[in-house]
Amino acid sequence: MKKHNFIYVVSLATLLLVACSSSDDAGTSEDIIIGKWRAIEKYESNQAVDLPLCLPHIFVDYKPDNTVDGGKILSDSFPESCNQTLFDSGIIWENLGNGNYHIGTVNETGRIYNIFKEGVNLVEINPDGITKIIYEPY
Repeated sequence: MKKHNFIYVVSLATLLLVACSSSDDAGTSEDIIIGKWRAIEKYESNQAVDLPLCLPHIFVDYKPDNTVDGGKILSDSFPESCNQTLFDSGIIWENLGNGNYHIGTVNETGRIYNIFKEGVNLVEINPDGITKIIYEPY
């Protein structure tokens, strides 16, 4: 279950980073999702909802080699129940163009997310078109 939550988080973060590329980036291989991101807001049908308990306490790291990693953001408010969160290094991402990113493990179909930037934050739109998560740089 925790592995699936991490895959969901990573997928969501990936979507947030991809959707808003500009023509200025055409000459570089730097992708907007590359970097470390932390979830700060979640929306369902454009209505703000609470983030899942552990999501604000982990970061997702999209690497230039198309792999995904993550870790715990340790703080005084880190929930005890989040200590079991696992990070699977087998997750990969692929930029499909037009802000669409495929995120999943090598041996699975994965999911396609729409990701774009709003200012310095990433916005990830879930494949259901209803769920949106906002990430800030970490």
